[in-house]
Amino acid sequence: MQLESGSRMKTRQRAGSAFGGAAMSSARRVPVAWSLIYLLAALFLAVWLAPQLQFLKFSTSVMPVGVHTLFEMFSVIVAMLAFGVAWHAYDPARPANILILGCGLLCVALLDSAHLLSYKGMPDFVTPASPGKSINFWLCARYLGALTLIAVSVREWKPVPTVRGRMLLLAASIGLAGLIWYFGMAHPDLWPRTFIEGQGLTRFKVMAEYGIIALLLVPAVLFYRQRGSATNSYDPSGLFTATAITILAELSFTLYVNVNEVFSLLGHSYKILAFLFIYRAVFLVSVREPYNLLREEIAERKQAEAEIRHRVYHDPLTDLPNRLLMEEFVQQALASRGGHGRLALISLDMDHFQSINDSLGLAVGDDLLTQVAQRLVEVCGERCVVSRIAGDSFLMMLRDAKDEADVLPVLRELVARMLPPYHAGRHEIPLSVSIGVSLSPRDGRDFETLKRNADTAMYRARHGGRNIWRFFDQDMDAREQERMQMFGWLREAIDQGQFELYYQPQVALASGQVTGVEALLRWRHPQLGLVTPDRFIRVAEDTGLITEIGDWVLAEACRQAMQWQDKGLPPMTIAVNVSAAQFRSRQLERSVADALRASGLSPSLLELEMTESVLMHDSDHVLEAARALRQLGVRLAIDDFGTGYSSLSYLKRFAVSRLKIDRSFVADLTSDPDDAAIVRAIVEMARSLRLFTVAEGVENQATLEALRALGCDEGQGFLFARPMPAAELPGFLAAGSLTLGTTQADHPGHQTGR
Repeated sequence: MQLESGSRMKTRQRAGSAFGGAAMSSARRVPVAWSLIYLLAALFLAVWLAPQLQFLKFSTSVMPVGVHTLFEMFSVIVAMLAFGVAWHAYDPARPANILILGCGLLCVALLDSAHLLSYKGMPDFVTPASPGKSINFWLCARYLGALTLIAVSVREWKPVPTVRGRMLLLAASIGLAGLIWYFGMAHPDLWPRTFIEGQGLTRFKVMAEYGIIALLLVPAVLFYRQRGSATNSYDPSGLFTATAITILAELSFTLYVNVNEVFSLLGHSYKILAFLFIYRAVFLVSVREPYNLLREEIAERKQAEAEIRHRVYHDPLTDLPNRLLMEEFVQQALASRGGHGRLALISLDMDHFQSINDSLGLAVGDDLLTQVAQRLVEVCGERCVVSRIAGDSFLMMLRDAKDEADVLPVLRELVARMLPPYHAGRHEIPLSVSIGVSLSPRDGRDFETLKRNADTAMYRARHGGRNIWRFFDQDMDAREQERMQMFGWLREAIDQGQFELYYQPQVALASGQVTGVEALLRWRHPQLGLVTPDRFIRVAEDTGLITEIGDWVLAEACRQAMQWQDKGLPPMTIAVNVSAAQFRSRQLERSVADALRASGLSPSLLELEMTESVLMHDSDHVLEAARALRQLGVRLAIDDFGTGYSSLSYLKRFAVSRLKIDRSFVADLTSDPDDAAIVRAIVEMARSLRLFTVAEGVENQATLEALRALGCDEGQGFLFARPMPAAELPGFLAAGSLTLGTTQADHPGHQTGR
């Protein structure tokens, strides 16, 4: 309601400011009617000077009483209309000059009425009708009209400050007309003679007409000068034209010999034309121009409403339909064909888009989104509707898709169109996408269900690789429900402190001494018991909880390491796994620094393990983070080495200290020549780069001997100890060096379970 009231007030102010500069732009463009003025002047001169028309000057039938009555009644009506428009269209915020003009015309109309009723040949009105009596009212009306035009042209265009002032102006107009009526009717003897029967006009009458003409020259000059001003706010050209025609009318009234001859006809005709131009000026300012402004306001409001609606239903960056509009389209398509409309909803996400925003900036990210949107539109054409839902998520609706076969051509074309690299600024950026599809009515009969199922299929596609698609099936729904349940449990685990750290020793293969431990996350769920990371870590990564969990692991591992030292255990390295999400969050350096500062642990005793995939993806950003961590004094290691695609240049650039050989190569080391060759190559390469090697998954004596023979530095696995709670590690270490010829079933850590 406030918005609507404000809009109405704005409209009223704009309409009320028609006298305020640009509001009367169309009025300022109205030209002076020079052609009409010239024509009327030529007609006047012709009647006055042409010998052929001299007979008209002495005719007594050119302007009979009936014609005079008709002309005067018409002029009175026009003047009253002008007053009515000026009075009723008046706004307190607008200048009062048009109101002054209207009230002046009211007084003129009243005096012209007296002139009409007193005209020779009319019935007696209070006193006998006569030319002199009629002329007296006439002269008063003409002088009052001239003075009114002078007042309008000279007065500053400003409003009447109060309603009382407006009413006083009206009362003055009516009172003045009444006073003149009284003296004209009751005391005709007080008036000078203006007409002598048989002789015509007296010298006084002629001089009085010239006096009117002299007065009219003042507003004529002022209106003419104002017509070209860029700041005038009314119709000076129309008022100038009216004044010029009135001057011609007054010239005509200086020349007639009797009231029925041709100059009387010319004068009255010109007077009517002048009144029409005055009425036009009043109407233009008081009615037409405010109406035009109102119409413009309505048009602007409609345009603004259309723009607002467009903004509400379209994405501001790509100008694609947003979620709201897409939902409307889907519901309409589903409602078609009697509620049996068929369609496919395609959910498309850009893989790892956040890292592009983080590393290259939001401007590059926005440019990339715009290019992706353009490619999607090019692929879909008229077949489907493309929308941007949020961030890097797009949604497409393919109409009349009966089954998966109808969707496959579009999916193939989408993937093919997404493959070429994108160019944003100076960057060439390869992109991959994940696509999920749901079909109606098989996978849902409303927008929310179809979108949820398409998103579920898209997430499954993302886990399966890059640039692939998945169609939704019911098994996905069950897995998604499980995933969402797991997300809720993880949130509770963080809030309620259900996570624990277990520690698995890392042993020097040559001496059997424990050189460090790896912190391994466990989740003690109230119903599920002790849960290992392989059951929940993917959900934590997908939902973003991994960063919060990882920060806790860092802080807890550093705290525990210092607690062991405080209890007399020797300082030893503690290794903590770091996820790709923690690197992408750009908070890792601060989290590590906070954990070290809070615990007091020496940075040289903290080792951060990252997978090869972290190195390969967004390597510039990861390199920057790695350098910052190295400056803190923290050591870096590559976990599960050999399963990715890292190169020697990556190992050199990231300045890692250790390579952890993946358990998949260690498990069959003694039976698979290929695995033995891979481990040998890794160990030799690490030795040449002066890097330590750690073998994961050492579970038997034969594997241990083979690793020793290959020159591997350290090992980790069930042969030495299972992961154990922090409280059990001191007892394990108290046993001293391990005897590497037997398994460690007798160690307390063996009983903890993996």
